[in-house]
Amino acid sequence: MKMNWGYKILIVYLVFVIGMLTLVYMSSMENKDLVSENYYEEEIKYQHIIDESANTASLSSEPVINRNKNIVNIIFPAEFTLEKTDGDWVLYYAADKSKDVQGKLNVVNGEYSIELPDYATGTYQLKLKWQAAEKKYYYEKVITL
Repeated sequence: MKMNWGYKILIVYLVFVIGMLTLVYMSSMENKDLVSENYYEEEIKYQHIIDESANTASLSSEPVINRNKNIVNIIFPAEFTLEKTDGDWVLYYAADKSKDVQGKLNVVNGEYSIELPDYATGTYQLKLKWQAAEKKYYYEKVITL
């Protein structure tokens, strides 16, 4: 049976429509997590992050991040060896909110270790916020686990 050009155009059109409907269905099944639930409030307070980052830049060196198997070691600059240093840390995973890991920071002798859960693999953004001697600091680094 010989097909004329009208049937060929119809077949191409139907394949295109079916392909587009498949893409629409697949995109509707994607997870649409926001970066943060309080995005607008955090954006307004972003000047604090800028100021704290400037404080971190004024240190003798930035924190050193080392990874051993399922432990991330953070070595703070020499200024924090004898200082009482408290704060928060977040391992932010952009692709899936359920893989975010966070905790309290309590620096002893200028070092802190984070024990990672088994599911923590991929590219994370480590966000450190800490305070010492009434001065606040902020540091961010992308790490691969």
